[in-house]
Amino acid sequence: MGKKLILLFVVFLLLLPVAVACPAAPVPGLPEEIKIGCVMSMTGALAAMGVNMRDAAKLAVSEINAAGGIAGKKVTLLVEDDATDPAASLLAIKKLVEVKGVKVIVGPMISGAVMASGPYVAERGVLLLSPSATSPKITEQPWTHWAFRTCPSDIFQGAAAAKIIIDKGFKKVAILVMDNPYGVGIETVAKEALKGKAEIVASIRYDEKKLDYLTELGIIKDKKPDAVLHVGYHDDGAIVYKQALGLGLDIIQWVAVEGVHGMPLDKFPEAGKFMAKAVVGTVPQTPEDLPAFKKFRDVYEKEFKKSTTVYCDSTYDATKLVALAIKEAGVYDGAKIRDALWKVGKKYSGASGTISFDEKGDRIAASYGIWKVELVAGKYHFKTIEFITLK
Repeated sequence: MGKKLILLFVVFLLLLPVAVACPAAPVPGLPEEIKIGCVMSMTGALAAMGVNMRDAAKLAVSEINAAGGIAGKKVTLLVEDDATDPAASLLAIKKLVEVKGVKVIVGPMISGAVMASGPYVAERGVLLLSPSATSPKITEQPWTHWAFRTCPSDIFQGAAAAKIIIDKGFKKVAILVMDNPYGVGIETVAKEALKGKAEIVASIRYDEKKLDYLTELGIIKDKKPDAVLHVGYHDDGAIVYKQALGLGLDIIQWVAVEGVHGMPLDKFPEAGKFMAKAVVGTVPQTPEDLPAFKKFRDVYEKEFKKSTTVYCDSTYDATKLVALAIKEAGVYDGAKIRDALWKVGKKYSGASGTISFDEKGDRIAASYGIWKVELVAGKYHFKTIEFITLK
């Protein structure tokens, strides 16, 4: 028995250094490099808008790192181009997640891209925070709690566009929208708002990639509306307006939304001519006298030597909010960052105004500018003529 005890004691002594040498399980925390993905349309129909929005995200990350990063860790912005295409956007998101290990993404820009990517990010536990995907259909999805938005839902914008039509007393309305979640979402909301107030004489959905809309415009001309509600992007919108000008449809009031706002009118002068004669529109916009917006705008213009455009402020805010949520979570984990975003996104004062998220990750209130196009010194410019706030 004594020999057995001695043998057991020797074995214990031999194992003891090994046990002491084994480190304790590491406590989860933030990596030395914190990755924030960014999916923007730097080519395609919204390239002009997307490049400016990317720069707003870059500015936010630059300021975050200048202030010490997130808990002392450096932030890296990983940018991918989705070419204003839902399928390309999903591939860009998969690259960020599967190749680069990203757990949180600012973007994508368009509603169709969020709809295409939603099931994938929910399965992978990756958070999206889109600054510009506005379709109400996103709210209805089972994965919507993985897709927050710093832009307002088009539940607001569809109502704002309908309000212009109603306030101006138009009674016969044609609706012309892109056949995608963005266009159909605004169409649905506007129709409901116009019910009993105006007759819908035509409701047409078109393929934004076709780039020839004479057939659709011919139907509108035949129906003789006194107003047209239009939802488009830059490239297709420029052709719609050029062809509408040729058909004499500039004698009808057109009401557009933010998808055509900021169109490079020097590139599309005939569209500019039509818009100056016939179009007013809505755009999510912060009143320019808001101190946080003024500060952001001044720094952006100094840094990039250009003016801010639509959704630059909400992209900047999205990037800053993501950083705050990562810091609050204390770990680089999509679910924990998402939960922290609800916490830090309670009355956040940003460049795009006060942001509060509801239980679906949607922004609660919205501020819109009403715009028109003017010819000044031989150049067409977008000009905001008033602001409205909806809740």
